[in-house]
Amino acid sequence: MAVTTDVWTDVQQEREALLVLLERLTPDEWNEPSLCAEWKVRDVVGHMVSETTLTISKVLKGMITSGFRINRFIATDARQRGSLPIPELVEGFRAAVPTRTHLPGLSSLSMLEDIVIHSLDIRRPLLQNYAVPEGRLVLVAQDLWGSRFFSGHKLFRNLQVTATDADWSAGRGPAVTGPIEGLVLAMSGRLAGLEELQGEGLETVRERAARL
Repeated sequence: MAVTTDVWTDVQQEREALLVLLERLTPDEWNEPSLCAEWKVRDVVGHMVSETTLTISKVLKGMITSGFRINRFIATDARQRGSLPIPELVEGFRAAVPTRTHLPGLSSLSMLEDIVIHSLDIRRPLLQNYAVPEGRLVLVAQDLWGSRFFSGHKLFRNLQVTATDADWSAGRGPAVTGPIEGLVLAMSGRLAGLEELQGEGLETVRERAARL
């Protein structure tokens, strides 16, 4: 899929929208569990700030100390960043809002995917509604569909997935349908999204999710 520089505008606007929420969270809300397994809200924010400042040398050092386990490195880094005082986390995220930096191998679309998913990680548990524009969700859904990093390719293999509230569909086979936000959550490994889905293929997805 071709990606234009307009995606960076989408990234910045999604970050700005999340910043508005972060600025009014209570200390208790910062410490609430997010949808991202074992991460608090503050850890998710720390992770997003870190992503805009990581360098290859920092990643290599972190990978060595994490036994070359990428998920362990990411989680450790998120919690370290997330342990900072709330005002520092807010200011760090504010500074990250306009940035266009990412590690080699990623892209503006990767960063859009990141902010959309992690915003849901924060907003859903806190019951903070926010409508991500359909076009952005479609971009994220399409990228997740082809990704090997997330678990969606395992969960929805040989199934047809169709959004009921957006112009997006992919795959062939027994149907799984639902709101595009729920599909995005499920494809990114947030199994809470499965509660919003339906269709003859859903039982297959649930069986696969239980084996992850």
